[in-house]
Amino acid sequence: MKVPAGAYKKGIDCITDSVKYDYWIGKYEISNAQFTRFLTDALKKKFLFSAEQVAYYHYMANPPVPEGDYRVRISDERIRIDKDSIRTDTTQLDHPATSVSWFGARAFCDFYGFDLPTEAEWEKAARGNTSRWFPWGNTIDSSYANYFNSNDPFEPGTTPVGYYNGTVHGSFKTHDARSYYGCYDMAGNAWEWTADYWLPQIPYNKGKGGGHLYHSPAFLQIYYTSTFGPATAPALDMCNKSDGFRVVFHQKK
Repeated sequence: MKVPAGAYKKGIDCITDSVKYDYWIGKYEISNAQFTRFLTDALKKKFLFSAEQVAYYHYMANPPVPEGDYRVRISDERIRIDKDSIRTDTTQLDHPATSVSWFGARAFCDFYGFDLPTEAEWEKAARGNTSRWFPWGNTIDSSYANYFNSNDPFEPGTTPVGYYNGTVHGSFKTHDARSYYGCYDMAGNAWEWTADYWLPQIPYNKGKGGGHLYHSPAFLQIYYTSTFGPATAPALDMCNKSDGFRVVFHQKK
């Protein structure tokens, strides 16, 4: 979705700020199908390497993050590396790729020429220059987003990307929960990595939107920012079953 340059409302106090350039942001979170294709191609081209059923990305030094080999994701029943092949749960292909580390999200972007959104880009795409609490407005219940104990049909797992689009799925009715600029799942489902750092002593990366396993509606508000990791490095190598991402594209000059 194209997001034009201009003003947006920032943070809990909805302070007016601006992003001074156009950019494009993913309408949906990256899916398991897309991430499986990435793993397959990136391993084949040796952009990634695997050891003991874990994929690793060699990240070049970019202070404050040191150069090194970092795991891409936690192997689980949705996507598994079995020797040189990738095994994916075919019932989950249209669900967001989760259990992804920041390095996994970064590797995906580097492989295809995308970027992770900054916190500013993410918030602008979510609510534009409005003061809404959530991407769609100021009201939330289980028909708008997938959050902890929301009792959607996939509880306690992820829902397919774009599931909350106003469609009635069996007996479960959803509201059209698109963001100001037309993106879906910017609240709930996968917790989304961003490009921005939080630096107490070691680098953490900021995440937005809340996830399906750990966040209640209060944490799905647009302003809310969370970080991942205990007080030991490498924090950006950590991930859990809620962690996913969407991408942005910047026009190269």
